[in-house]
Amino acid sequence: MEKNIGFISTRFAGTDGVTLETSKWAQVLKQMGHQCFWFAGRLDKTPSQSMLVPEAFFQHEQNQWINEQILGKKARSSAVTDTIHNMKTLLKARIKEFIEKFSIDLLIPENALTIPMHVPLGIAITEIIAETQIPTIAHHHDFYWERTRFFVNAVGDYLRMAFPPNLPSLYEGFGNAFLEAIYFKKPILVNRYAIFVRDIEPKGFDLIGMDGFLTRKTVEKVREVLTSNQRKDQMVDHNYQVAKRYYSYSILRRWLNTLMSNFFGMEAQSQWKSDFL
Repeated sequence: MEKNIGFISTRFAGTDGVTLETSKWAQVLKQMGHQCFWFAGRLDKTPSQSMLVPEAFFQHEQNQWINEQILGKKARSSAVTDTIHNMKTLLKARIKEFIEKFSIDLLIPENALTIPMHVPLGIAITEIIAETQIPTIAHHHDFYWERTRFFVNAVGDYLRMAFPPNLPSLYEGFGNAFLEAIYFKKPILVNRYAIFVRDIEPKGFDLIGMDGFLTRKTVEKVREVLTSNQRKDQMVDHNYQVAKRYYSYSILRRWLNTLMSNFFGMEAQSQWKSDFL
């Protein structure tokens, strides 16, 4: 059963990580028989399948002014609050127009509900989801608490509301910077952050790990990998096979298939299985 998928972010253009990862998802969804449409402040997608809204771009003049007033500060003025709400209202109306114009069945916000580079856009998306109950897969890439420049801010209320949204969810996962290194067969030194320990480490990757600081033993392991082609090849080839087993395109297709089936029923799942297994 073909569905119309609406991707939303501040930018879908160029070679930034979000754009590239979204293109991968769109490729898989198209292979599954769906149509993909694009909403952003900067776009290099097919115009007939896109809605360009300059105010959605994180470098839009008004949004940059908002960020100057809220980042690195503990309080905001009523003028800032009013500007955030006015911009939110405009973006919310344009998202509704996007959904109606392309008969969107499923939204996929890309990093727009994760890192608060565009607070009004995040609030607008969150309110749209809450009010319409439209099926949504929020694809998160990096969270604000992972970036020191967001530690001090004047929008804690909005962050708790929309980054990510305080709404019921079926599944949660992690981004793919780690997987990009695996794909290009690079040896990896990883600081064992919480999501890595919980979700990635148990898969059996061959990595050099550290816990917040370098030790002499860690340095020796790194030196061994850098000076021994045999050790490096053993590591990267093993990691590639593990990633292929757990995180390949076919696995992505399977997970997207599961999510779509939860939203739209088993009939669609049966169709996709017959086409791609």
